[in-house]
Amino acid sequence: MNVRDRQAENTKNAILKVAAEMFLSQGYQATSMRKIAQELNITQPNMYHYYKNKKVLYIKAIEYAVDGFSENLLDEYNQQKNLPFEELLNYMAKYMIENFRINYFIMRNDIENFFTPEEKKDISKNWDGGYYKVLFNIFQSHKNELRTDLAIPVQVGTFLTMLLPYIEYNDAKRKRNIANLNTVINIFINGVKKE
Repeated sequence: MNVRDRQAENTKNAILKVAAEMFLSQGYQATSMRKIAQELNITQPNMYHYYKNKKVLYIKAIEYAVDGFSENLLDEYNQQKNLPFEELLNYMAKYMIENFRINYFIMRNDIENFFTPEEKKDISKNWDGGYYKVLFNIFQSHKNELRTDLAIPVQVGTFLTMLLPYIEYNDAKRKRNIANLNTVINIFINGVKKE
């Protein structure tokens, strides 16, 4: 790769990094191409050279953020995968909360309101190939301990539905959520009914 290509690649990645931070914290509507360009001290036409519009940039920025996080999550899972199920689930959930900064409810709203069904599929495919796969591995590797009347994808989906509101952009909220995590996971695994 020559110097010019390397510079172009660096610029593209810098745009993705800043765009992901802004989109995941402020949302699609509150983040403008102008704001991203200002943050990077580049011109808007320069950004449009790499990403033809805001939707394309949003999809690529989310993909960039999820891919980077998913690689780290998989590495962490591979180091911890021999832990007992509840301990592993707790560990990985805590890792997700501590390391993935997102305002999940804003993102869900953005995807529902600003994207076509085809674009939604692209975004979902990226999420499913990332952290969902790691969680699926956790449940799959402990399937002998789990209920057989609930398919593993249902168990993983239910766990994610419970966990995603705990993944926040705000540091103080994330710390509070981590403090409650053991209780939430214990209820997820054991329920609230007496034996």
